Amino acid sequence: MISRSIVSCATAAAMLASACVPRMPANAQSADSLLVSPAWLASRLAEPKLVLIHVVGQAKDYDGGHSPGARRLLFSEIAGEHNGLTSELHPVPQLDSALEALGVSNDSRIVIYGGGVSVGRLYMTLDYLGLSARTSVLNGGLAAWKSDGREISIEAPTVARGTITPHLRNVVVDAQYVNANLHSPTVTILDARAPEFYNATHTMDTEPRQGHVATALNIPFTSVLNENGTFKSREALAEMFKTAGVKPGSQVVTYCHIGMQGSLLYLAAKYIGYDVRLYDGSYEDWRKRTELPIAK
Repeated sequence: MISRSIVSCATAAAMLASACVPRMPANAQSADSLLVSPAWLASRLAEPKLVLIHVVGQAKDYDGGHSPGARRLLFSEIAGEHNGLTSELHPVPQLDSALEALGVSNDSRIVIYGGGVSVGRLYMTLDYLGLSARTSVLNGGLAAWKSDGREISIEAPTVARGTITPHLRNVVVDAQYVNANLHSPTVTILDARAPEFYNATHTMDTEPRQGHVATALNIPFTSVLNENGTFKSREALAEMFKTAGVKPGSQVVTYCHIGMQGSLLYLAAKYIGYDVRLYDGSYEDWRKRTELPIAK
């Protein structure tokens, strides 16, 4: 018979461990379904509603080999130069059209992979359009697929055009929003850049107003990944955010140079249960606004 004291200790230990991980919002996606393994994907490739998307910077990155059935999405189809900023979200009709061309519909089960920051950016875009609850990320991308000994294809599938009804979510914010929440007790601003940019010690950066958004904390985007490109465990990421000063239950706003690295940190924050926003203009936009405060 198990004593009450043993049960109590086990329960207390479990509660202590879970306290380090923020609770998932009521409408959030399960962490188990957000990041999926090659084995999980391989067992579902034949499902009729599955849409597998390989996001790439150039067509050759897709043409050289991809997971069977994967559909090519060029990064330029979801973001580009707008209002003098390097990498901003395209207008909704353009995003809608690009995804529908890949066969994405409201009831699609979407799985995405690609380069680390690109896949983060695509996930954020799908979240913005209201499609993230049905979206998963292949953890480790194509490298993990190959490492698992899975088949590689050079054939592009023929797909029927899909139909999307966007349900926009308030996950993209601007400088005004960030500035209004610099000292908010319930909002944490996170800089995803390397420490030398955050601290203004990078000697190659000759742009004016070096440093970071005042009050922002720093979690470099590279720190959320293992050496093989997979995401660190949910527990390890939660501890990383806690060590950086992010409180459980806080809303997180991520940014970087132009919104790319910040998108990967956005994905990591979503994975461990935070309510997340992306400052799309990022420091490229902030530094141009001389009335806004910076720190070094």
